[in-house]
Amino acid sequence: MTRILSIALCTFRESVREKLVFVALLFGGILMASTWVLSPLAIGARMKVMTDVGLAGISILGVLTAVMVGSVLVHKEVEKRAVYIVLTRPVSRLEYVAGKFAGLAAAVFLMTAVMTALLACMILFTGGRPGGAIFAAVLLSCVEMTVMCAVTVFFSTFTTPILTSFFSLCIFVAGSLSGDLRVFAQKFGGGAFARVTDAVYYLMPNLAVFNLRHEAVHGLPWSPGDLVAPVLYGLVYVGVVLYFAWLVFRRHEFA
Repeated sequence: MTRILSIALCTFRESVREKLVFVALLFGGILMASTWVLSPLAIGARMKVMTDVGLAGISILGVLTAVMVGSVLVHKEVEKRAVYIVLTRPVSRLEYVAGKFAGLAAAVFLMTAVMTALLACMILFTGGRPGGAIFAAVLLSCVEMTVMCAVTVFFSTFTTPILTSFFSLCIFVAGSLSGDLRVFAQKFGGGAFARVTDAVYYLMPNLAVFNLRHEAVHGLPWSPGDLVAPVLYGLVYVGVVLYFAWLVFRRHEFA
């Protein structure tokens, strides 16, 4: 565990130093500030617009940061041969993969915490009160980002940063739409199309289960128990993906 934490800490520091994190934070701040300026145009719905755009921005920027920063983590260390030094020490490849994932996830969580605090301050400043549904929605977004961190680390163990970003974003799009595509195929598609969409639905992460923004924006009823199943699903999916990442990485030959 100590070795995993050491690798995670180094990865966290490296990820935070990446300019992309600061660009994402800056963009998130501008996005939320523009929402605060423009939301009076939606008469009577200022708080809903601010909450909707703020939560969507947190989710999308978090996922994009996880993909863009995570896609270069392993590849950069292979190119600089730093991975040789790490693996010659008493560090297993499983600990290396787990540490990289934990450090990347911690950096994304930090960025998410900053943007969430900014959103809460804007809501308070405009006379509103950030309810528990907003923080619950952010929690599920963090689980979604964790899944994407694991997916990105998986691809980064065997391919280039560009292909890692491409494949990870494809997984994100497929995981976001797999449920809708499955319903469409069951209603209007043929047997083969329905089977293909079923396969995509079960193989891809069902990212739609991590979306609580509708309840947070419109004040719909929800309960903390609604979070249990998505969180457990996300943790299991992350464990499976990291297991396959370890299987691939342990067979990697470093010349």
